[in-house]
Amino acid sequence: MKKLDDYQKYLPILSKAKLFEGIPLEHYPQIFNFLQASILSFEKDELIQHLGEPLLYSGIVLDGTVEGSFINENYSKINMNHFERGRSFAEALACVQTPYSPIQLKALTNCTIMLINLKGIISGSSCPCSYQLNLTTNMLKILASQNVFSNLKLRIANQKSLRDRILIYLHSLAPDSEGYLHVPFTQTALAEFLGVNRSALSRELGRMQDENLIEVNDKKMKLLLIG
Repeated sequence: MKKLDDYQKYLPILSKAKLFEGIPLEHYPQIFNFLQASILSFEKDELIQHLGEPLLYSGIVLDGTVEGSFINENYSKINMNHFERGRSFAEALACVQTPYSPIQLKALTNCTIMLINLKGIISGSSCPCSYQLNLTTNMLKILASQNVFSNLKLRIANQKSLRDRILIYLHSLAPDSEGYLHVPFTQTALAEFLGVNRSALSRELGRMQDENLIEVNDKKMKLLLIG
């Protein structure tokens, strides 16, 4: 881990972060100070957050990819999600300042991350600029989105059929202009996300292609029969 001081070159990414929506760039220095923001770099495979350690900070990915995961009752790793440039992570846990993190966060690639302390937002501390309401509103929207995502994960986990797990996940993705769904996982990571065996996932995807249910093109998929 290496601490970096300059955030100026990351402003194009930070200005699109959901937490800072509606806040003019000239107020960012005050906002960053209020959130005790710091920019850190991590090497590939370096752990950003360890299981069981206090989780006090949320983060925004400025470069690279971060993986969030946990260990199930069988001591197998379950992939929660991947966070790429511009995405934020761990907001709910950082809000409650959990003393024992149930998740671990790992740099899948060399990463640059802005870590932020959300305690001021939750406690109602006074921000030195006039955009505290924006921060609070944006945080509520982020937490609501995380709740929707958690419900999706629960719905997937409750499916007995592997095909149903795949289809529910694919239906949760927004298609591009050509109808392709961009899956942000490798096949191994997708299997972990769905809570299934990688070989079983590969076989089922092959069967679904043979039955003309889906089209697979690397990390892009297209649903051919929707209903």
